[in-house]
Amino acid sequence: MRKVMIVDDESLVRVGFQTIIDWEAHGYQISGLHKNGLQAWEAIQIEGPPDVLLTDIKMPEMDGLELIRHIREQNMDCNIIILSSHDEFTYLRASIKLRVQDYILKHTFEPDELIQTLNKLDYSVYKEGQSKLVNIDIEKEQRLLLQESRIESHFLIREKEINIDRFPSLVKKWGIKDAQGYWISIRAYPRENPYFNSELTALNYQLQELIERFSSIVYVGMDQQTIHAFYRIDSESNPLNKNIFDKWSTSVLQKLDIPIVIGLSKRNSLSSGIMRMRIQAETAINKSFYFGEGVYLCDKDNPIERISVIEWAKLKESALEILTANEITSIYNWMDNIGNQFAQRFVPQEEAIRFLHMVYRSFLESQMEIYLLKKEEMEDGLHSSLVNYEDAIVNSNPTWKEVLKTTCKMMQEKDEKTLKKIKSPWLEVVIKYIKEHYTEPIRLEDVASLANFNENYFSLLFRNEMGITFLEYVTRLRIEKAIQLMKDTSLSTEEVSFQVGYPNGNYFVKVFKKVTGITVSQYRSNPNSLIKSMKN
Repeated sequence: MRKVMIVDDESLVRVGFQTIIDWEAHGYQISGLHKNGLQAWEAIQIEGPPDVLLTDIKMPEMDGLELIRHIREQNMDCNIIILSSHDEFTYLRASIKLRVQDYILKHTFEPDELIQTLNKLDYSVYKEGQSKLVNIDIEKEQRLLLQESRIESHFLIREKEINIDRFPSLVKKWGIKDAQGYWISIRAYPRENPYFNSELTALNYQLQELIERFSSIVYVGMDQQTIHAFYRIDSESNPLNKNIFDKWSTSVLQKLDIPIVIGLSKRNSLSSGIMRMRIQAETAINKSFYFGEGVYLCDKDNPIERISVIEWAKLKESALEILTANEITSIYNWMDNIGNQFAQRFVPQEEAIRFLHMVYRSFLESQMEIYLLKKEEMEDGLHSSLVNYEDAIVNSNPTWKEVLKTTCKMMQEKDEKTLKKIKSPWLEVVIKYIKEHYTEPIRLEDVASLANFNENYFSLLFRNEMGITFLEYVTRLRIEKAIQLMKDTSLSTEEVSFQVGYPNGNYFVKVFKKVTGITVSQYRSNPNSLIKSMKN
């Protein structure tokens, strides 16, 4: 892969050249982007010259001609092509004397013509000396370091010892083996439509250019769509300058229209904590799931707080209580409040999404209770609805705000469909009343009065709408609630009986056997023995 360096004081020209051509497809790789000859010359002295140098002429600090003179005076092997804004005969004549291979008009060039020009250059006369090997060694070390420090799983993080002596070329760029500083991780802030590879490539080049403007910050590379660098701090009197990162964010947003998130590790030594620093920086960057784009500094030794088994049980219990009350607005507000708590504790993204998934599933189950569907029908309906939900989450912008919004929207749509399915307004009132009062004695005449019907007409209408009688509906709902209590609590049979509206425990046992086909004792000893579904 031949190396190409681009030097131009116009950022749009640099970004344009790097993104408009698929360099690797043609056997080339961008080795650097620099805004003037001085920056390019400093990079060449460290990394060696590229195979091809594309350089502007008029630039501040050091112009293109002076850069070329330095290269030729040092007898460095490099093909050179001038980037010209217009025909400047004086400059072109001077460049000919400096053995420039060609020139192109940078604002009117065609990509195919540039590739053809590069392919025609003679690379065989150049020596494969140490200057070339330096750049190759650095790239190999960058890839190896990113691979070895990679976090394979956020569920089980195992820190590995990384021997800094294996990366001599990088250590040379860092300036000192035991350098102190901060690991920097940078990602594009998520959006609803995923970024194109070309956009991420442009982001990588743009950030590399911004990073290499600072002698104290060393670009490490891009791994799994995250750009990494190391910010060296030479002394206690030279603190972290956070203004740098704000400028990077502004520059990238202006030039590429890509908002970014930056995570910083705690200060540590390269020789003893590379992987720990990378874990801290990537963990800090994940805070953007709750708070949005910006700069996040790792401020705890263990910034991840996972949800315990006991807390999961309490969250599910709270969700069921709110859903039983049939207050859809209350569940939205409750989820939002839980999200705020997660953000303050920094509960990982995957667990926050798992929480919403749990609430949505509980919501679906509570909706299906209205019609007391058969077991098979309920399982099929749950599976279909959950698959649709998971697809919607995957396709949404992966931030807490957007995932919560998607969850609430799907719950609202499902609730509206359920209400439409209950065609008669009076039936909605009746179902809500039964779900709120099933623990109490419920008389047919009272519910019929609530619907403004006489008892006989109400019984007929209810059976036509629901497919079962009023008494069968209340009985099945109570037994279903009893099964849930026996499954999730240690309440006695008498306590369960009382909580589902049967003051007489013996009567409850008889009803349970009639509806389920097994005794309470059989169910308690083996819940899987429910051989006759109460849904049948």
